[in-house]
Amino acid sequence: MNRLEHSDTAELITRSCSGDPDAIESLVHTYTSTVYRLAVSMLDDVAEAEEATQDTLLLVIKRLPSYRGEASFSTWLYTITLNVCRDRLRKRRTRERLTQVLQVLFHVKAETHEQIEQQVMEREADAAVWQAIKTLPDKEREVVVLRYYHQLRQESIAQMLGVSDRTVRTRLSAAHAALRAALQGKGDWT
Repeated sequence: MNRLEHSDTAELITRSCSGDPDAIESLVHTYTSTVYRLAVSMLDDVAEAEEATQDTLLLVIKRLPSYRGEASFSTWLYTITLNVCRDRLRKRRTRERLTQVLQVLFHVKAETHEQIEQQVMEREADAAVWQAIKTLPDKEREVVVLRYYHQLRQESIAQMLGVSDRTVRTRLSAAHAALRAALQGKGDWT
């Protein structure tokens, strides 16, 4: 993720709020991959994650004047992204349940046969882990994705979800136990 220094982000926000198209473009360009990574982690669908990314960034630009700086910009951005994803998941559940494993976590070009074999083995292991993660209740799955795939601190997760640090720790602990049980016989849990 491209991280701007706090003063650079504040300047971009100020300029974006005043309608500066270059600042808006720069802000969107800087945070698109961050939003996309969270969206694809939560939605488990590349096409839907791309749409959620667009929806989120449009919403961020629209709501930018209401950003008061009480939380870091990235925390505010993650919160909006998470809410957009939650809305999409609710709508999707009315049509169908989640049915497939996240197919590609990272798009890596393989140049040799050995790299292809390594990628296949990694994807199989990732698929087993993702399959286990998908069986978790939503609240536990959210904290696992935010903590381990997006490497956010528990305090930031608590702030985003509007819960206490203790609640985040409790959800992580429950998720760990469930994942350990699900992966125990597969040799994927270390």
